[in-house]
Amino acid sequence: MMGILKNILILIIVLNFGLIHSQPEHIIYSPYSDSMINNTNVNTDSIFNFILSNEHLIDFNDCNICKSRAHILSRVIEKKFEGVNILKVWLIADCKRSSQKEYYRYKQNYYLRLPGKCSNWVYHVAPAALINGDTVVFDPATQNKPVSLKKWTEKLLEPGGSAYLIIKENEYYYYPESSDNYFLDETADWNTDEPKMKDERYLRSIDDVLRAKQGYYEPWKFNYYMSELMKLIE
Repeated sequence: MMGILKNILILIIVLNFGLIHSQPEHIIYSPYSDSMINNTNVNTDSIFNFILSNEHLIDFNDCNICKSRAHILSRVIEKKFEGVNILKVWLIADCKRSSQKEYYRYKQNYYLRLPGKCSNWVYHVAPAALINGDTVVFDPATQNKPVSLKKWTEKLLEPGGSAYLIIKENEYYYYPESSDNYFLDETADWNTDEPKMKDERYLRSIDDVLRAKQGYYEPWKFNYYMSELMKLIE
């Protein structure tokens, strides 16, 4: 009898150890997200396919241009699909939040990643819309179709990692950041005078996207592709 009890006790300890040291990744939802307008009668596949039809101009494989790509795509979707309200969903590694800086000083830092492709992302951003009550993300860089917010985040988190999710108006090109490159997660209002926060003429976004897609090339080619992107935006 004592041997059975001993084995049960060992099993309980092992199970508890596994639960403690194998905690699933999770999302912290920001209280400062902007409100989303519900869209109805929207064909999400049509939006996604339209985005993909422009892959000759926009690089969906580069790991480092998500803010520029999302900025262009948000505008392109709203222009093509009139009436659809697009915002941006930002996912930021929990260890890069300014409010958590001290907490992670001596703890393991988990970042975002795209399995088999990109790693050590501090953040990732993509266009999203509230459609029939569900938040749908349009992100050809990480998905092969429109997906729910839950599926989008699950693919980007490292096992055991955490991330902070905030949804903001698509006018914001970047998030508020401290001088040591931490996301200012306790800043409710992003409407600041900081130049890097917005890219109203899309010039920085276009430059990023074209250089990722085409590399360095002759000025006349740059001007051609720039004009093609401007047609989609304006």
